[in-house]
Amino acid sequence: MLRSFHIGVDLGQRRDYTAVVVLEQRIENTGLTDRITFEQVWRRRLIVRKAARLKLGTEFHRIVDTVVQLSMHPSLDGRVVTTSIDATGMGLVVTEQLQMQRPRGELYPVVITGGNEMKYKAGFYPTPRTDILLGVVQAFEVDRLEVAGEMPGWELLSEELRSIRKTPGVAGPRFESEGQHDDMVFALGLALVGYRQRVMPVEGKAVRRIAGRGDW
Repeated sequence: MLRSFHIGVDLGQRRDYTAVVVLEQRIENTGLTDRITFEQVWRRRLIVRKAARLKLGTEFHRIVDTVVQLSMHPSLDGRVVTTSIDATGMGLVVTEQLQMQRPRGELYPVVITGGNEMKYKAGFYPTPRTDILLGVVQAFEVDRLEVAGEMPGWELLSEELRSIRKTPGVAGPRFESEGQHDDMVFALGLALVGYRQRVMPVEGKAVRRIAGRGDW
């Protein structure tokens, strides 16, 4: 079985929470064999392992410490780890502090924009707000995103998900939140940004090749 972990961090201001979500990508052997290629059949699972809000007013250095400690958790040893953080506005300060602390794995600073721009720029990933939320929709509808049983924070996350409304627009769909907060939804969306940078194959030969290299 191959596994990778993807951390998403949505930074709050004084009146908004900072939220952290951890997503696991898991490639499992189904025990079946393809009737044509005789290769083993593998399947991908996406599982939300953690969803949490930090206390209002949490200082930036404590946010950085929390993220670094999470990336260094023993259960992530030997796995690919990505951390995607909201680098918009004051998020740039936290991003710079996080870069200095060097969390495990790859760091993706995401600048959330209101337009259509999505091009890598000098270490940052400008990403439209709509694309992040569309990624969350796709994860549930196409990728069959699962939630770990009895996961703390699921009630808050599900409440936020229910409050998001998708409406048609001239330039494409628009999303509006009818609730007080959407921080956990965006943290999930950011975790998915990192996951999509490191999607693992599910074909037999490709899975064996990667597992043999030990890259994952």
